[in-house]
Amino acid sequence: MDNLIAEGKIKPFIIVMTYGMTNEIKYGGLASFKIEPFQTVLVDELIPYIDSNFRTISNQANRAMAGLSMGGMETHSITLNKPDVFSHYALLSGGTYKPEEIKDKSKVKLIFISCGSRERPESVKSAVKTLKDAGFNAFSYVSENTAHEFLTWRRSFKELAPLLFQ
Repeated sequence: MDNLIAEGKIKPFIIVMTYGMTNEIKYGGLASFKIEPFQTVLVDELIPYIDSNFRTISNQANRAMAGLSMGGMETHSITLNKPDVFSHYALLSGGTYKPEEIKDKSKVKLIFISCGSRERPESVKSAVKTLKDAGFNAFSYVSENTAHEFLTWRRSFKELAPLLFQ
């Protein structure tokens, strides 16, 4: 992020990372995952804390949510459940959005979906094409020669960051 700021490619913004595993999930138990506990912690506790302790622009137009892997699933659920909280959505190896899932298109400024080339890039590209055809500002990124791993997500975030808050 510092390099992108120094190169003039992004304006500074605050990044908050939290642990989203508020449920006891065992291997194979993803179907029983409940988003409400994490959504409550994030929206009702963490965001107000950050807004009251840091210099933020505390409105929907200036707030993004991104998640990698299972965090993408959480991002997907929370952004759809709370469209008044976030305007920029990003799923990094974390699924896709469908236009019909989004209740109010006017609230969404950006949708970014990425994955590694060894994951399912065709589904990411197809989903973004469908979103663009429906009038969304949507972007895809495929990290070459990577899979479901941190290099994919690091590269993805480098591509995402310049698109945020434009």
